[in-house]
Amino acid sequence: MKVLITGHTGFIGKRMLEFLRGNDEVQDVIGYSKSTGQDILNPEQVKDFVKESDLVLHFAAYAKPAESVKNPAEAIKTNVEGCLNFLEACRQYNVPIIYPSSCEIYGDSETPIKETDEIKPTNPYAASKAAADRLCYTYYRTYGLDVKIVRLFNPYGPGQQLNKIIPIFYFKAIRNEELPVFGKGKDTRDYVYVDDIVNGLWTSRRLKPGTTVNLATGKKTTNVDIAKMIIEITGSGSKILFSDYPKQFGGIYKQVGSYEKIKQLVGWEPKVIFKEGVKNTINWLKKVK
Repeated sequence: MKVLITGHTGFIGKRMLEFLRGNDEVQDVIGYSKSTGQDILNPEQVKDFVKESDLVLHFAAYAKPAESVKNPAEAIKTNVEGCLNFLEACRQYNVPIIYPSSCEIYGDSETPIKETDEIKPTNPYAASKAAADRLCYTYYRTYGLDVKIVRLFNPYGPGQQLNKIIPIFYFKAIRNEELPVFGKGKDTRDYVYVDDIVNGLWTSRRLKPGTTVNLATGKKTTNVDIAKMIIEITGSGSKILFSDYPKQFGGIYKQVGSYEKIKQLVGWEPKVIFKEGVKNTINWLKKVK
């Protein structure tokens, strides 16, 4: 099997590439990223890569929720048109595609979110992912394309972007600086370790075409929880600094996901507990700077 990974130099894409290169079912892994000269907005180039593949994992995206509030056009063009180009190529060459969607499309919820819950994107990035998510389903319904839609709740782990909460808190903690938390710190997220994400995406190839599933843990973690955990792990003297939300926030306040559907269909469930994953991430961050 030849697998094409778009965004293969990014956080999850790189981890996916490493995982598949050690997989006996995969003979070749092909990368497709802007940093290696490819462009998801070039439909002819997309076709050239897809026709040589047996499966596509489409990670490449504009993945900046906060920045998308100020730059909506780039987020929408990249994520919607880019996804469309791969769907069209996969349709033309009859190549299955797995689309890693985002929990951002759901918006806020106090209770575990199921795949049938309403889509309520709160920023342009989330709206662009929602549009691409539904385009994928449309290509299944209209053309019979073998597409699986996998909605990822907050991925974290070694290799993640340094502007995310765990790296930001870690680098401030080791300098005994205040850890900045918006509001009262009670915002919640559902954090899924990157290796669990990669295993879930690979397992999702066994789903029926047109299926949508969540990759989540079903557990809420607040920003204050993370701050206190990192202070404890690092032995830091940092204090927590509460501040007002930015005027153009466009973010989510409370969210947690349900993974019962994928567990029932193909047996996937998260393995790495949050504190263990944070420790692994910190061990990686120690080598970064």
